[in-house]
Amino acid sequence: MEIASFRHQSDSRFCFSLDEHHVLLRLAVARSVSLHRVQVVFGDPMSFARSHRYADMALRHTDAGYHYYEIVLDVFPARLMYVFLVDGENRSCYFSESGLTDTYKFDLGFISAFQFVGENKNDFVVEKPSWQGKVFYQIFPERFNNGLGPKSYVNTPWNETSLAHKYRAFLGGDLQGAIDKLDYLDDLGIEVIYLTPVHPSISNHKYDVLDYFDVDAGFGGKEVFHRLVEEAHRRGMKVMMDMVFNHCANGHPFFKDVILNGRQSKYHSWFFIDGDKPRRTPLNYRCFGTFAGMPKLNTNNKEVQSYLIEVASYWMKDFGVDGFRLDVSEGVSHDFWVRLKIALKEIDPEVLLVGENWLNSESYLGVNQLDSVMNYPFLGVTSGYVLRIRDAKDTADALDGLLMRYKDGYSKMMLNILASHDVRRFLTLCGGDADLSLIGYAMMMFYWGHPMIYYGEEIFMQGAEDPDNRRGMQWDSKQFQSYRHSLFKELIRLRKLPVLKAGDIEIKEQDGLLMIARKYDGKTLKLYCNMNEHGVRVAGKEILSNRYAGEEVWPKGFVVIEE
Repeated sequence: MEIASFRHQSDSRFCFSLDEHHVLLRLAVARSVSLHRVQVVFGDPMSFARSHRYADMALRHTDAGYHYYEIVLDVFPARLMYVFLVDGENRSCYFSESGLTDTYKFDLGFISAFQFVGENKNDFVVEKPSWQGKVFYQIFPERFNNGLGPKSYVNTPWNETSLAHKYRAFLGGDLQGAIDKLDYLDDLGIEVIYLTPVHPSISNHKYDVLDYFDVDAGFGGKEVFHRLVEEAHRRGMKVMMDMVFNHCANGHPFFKDVILNGRQSKYHSWFFIDGDKPRRTPLNYRCFGTFAGMPKLNTNNKEVQSYLIEVASYWMKDFGVDGFRLDVSEGVSHDFWVRLKIALKEIDPEVLLVGENWLNSESYLGVNQLDSVMNYPFLGVTSGYVLRIRDAKDTADALDGLLMRYKDGYSKMMLNILASHDVRRFLTLCGGDADLSLIGYAMMMFYWGHPMIYYGEEIFMQGAEDPDNRRGMQWDSKQFQSYRHSLFKELIRLRKLPVLKAGDIEIKEQDGLLMIARKYDGKTLKLYCNMNEHGVRVAGKEILSNRYAGEEVWPKGFVVIEE
């Protein structure tokens, strides 16, 4: 055994409080190391040398590189000093801050043992109770539904079958259209509506904001938006706005003032400009990507921070918005997220902040920063499985590995996606095979985190890369009468069960199948997915299935078994 085979750090995703009485410890051990037993030796820091206890840890998760042993300790107050005792085939040793040693001097624990103080309730990372396990539905307002009638700027038919390269297409959707479909969403089982930006903008997507304190007139203005929030709340749904704090439009009054007045403008330092005035050729200011029409805001600037905090506070206080999806959040300063979180929690402690981060986001998640991010890695793992790039074992390891990136509370608040306005629709990714799409959504409903359904996924809409993935919602689709749509709704219905909202999770390969089990209050539901070329027998009490008969899961099928 070598020191490089073990990973642990106190006060991190390897050691954290679950509540005032319970601390989870996690030890990562390289898969190449064979162990017979893993124990934690722990006690109170004040008496560790003379009084310490031994407790067995259990293997709970496995990813491509490590086995993860865990234990939940019942300690109050949550003050710990601890080391690990690992028994291998040829050696037993202690693992501490000092590394691996054959013996351990407990009287020197104060300089070499791991230590953790988790007494402060404000530092606990737990799911927000009012959001627990809720199902999200993403609406792109310009493409969801037209409730206000004809509009002069519409230049593309609603049922256009392809929007490839049509970046300036306007179909005429609006917020009244969303209100008109709230009963549909309620029947579908949706609990949170996530709206892409609604602010005034020259684009159809509205990510180039002209006024943060207004709603686009084409969408119906602030009055219609206010009514949408009220009507959603009346049905028990939450509303999440998309806020663009990384950049604004080059037509925003603040940027126009800089164009006019250069360094004399009070807003010059609100942007990143190399020189007196911004210019496009050659481009001398930072922007979103290479889009000169979206100049980047300087969120290191305290005045910018205060302004954007005022923006978010306004929509919460005056309109009752419940949370925010935060565009390009990894481009915004950590310092700003800290200030924003503190300010918004004063308004509503249950506010949910979800960042648009595409990869590992540990540095952005914290009790003082974001609560969650859009879980694009989940899309990567799931698509790899249904496209047979990964087998069941690799998929189980990868899904387990995603959970091990964060503290459990964050994993339970991830916004899991299989499609969005930024990526191909999942059916298109699956080559048009709806059975594969259903496997992906079954996996999503069983996984920790919030399932997010991009509008139209429930009727298996297709669409390639942006902007083709933003076609008008097909309200006349025959899929509404299909058994697959009914099955999709049943998957959402299952998600409402406490065992899937709040249960523990186990993921593994079993007989060549991917198995995800959720356990809660004596009840267990197991999802078995089959991406083999042959059927596999699975016996038990069938709850829901596709391509399953005679206790056999057929290729490209799944079954949910209750135990």
